[in-house]
Parts: sequence; structure tokens; C-alpha cells
Amino acid sequence: MNIKTEFTEPECEWFRQQCNFTPEELAVFNLRVKANSRVEISMKLNMSESTVDRRLKNIKRKIYKIM
Repeated sequence: MNIKTEFTEPECEWFRQQCNFTPEELAVFNLRVKANSRVEISMKLNMSESTVDRRLKNIKRKIYKIM
């Protein structure tokens, strides 16, 4: 699943409402759908790349769960 290219904005908004993202997951999700790379996200949110990777893994898990 490629979050940054696979979903339309209405779908992304639906995920924001339905997935119960944590505040950090929501911040990562919002940057990822705007085509930011993992490195860019880590720099913008002041978190390590491994933390960004964990957040993305959790985001994808939650999206799969509601689909």
C-alpha cells in the first residue's frame, strides 16, 4: 500500500475519521499523503526515521483493519 499515491483526498479524510489515529500517527499520515518522504517526515516532526517507520506500520495496520 502506497499511502502517498493510492488514495484520493476524500478517502484520506475518511481514514482520518475512522482509523482512530493517535496525534503522532495523524501528523505522519498528513505529511505522507502530501508525498513527503520518510526522511522529510522525520525532520519535520523531529522524530527518528525508525519512529516514522513504526508510525507508518501502525497507520497501515489501522487502514487495513477498516477496509
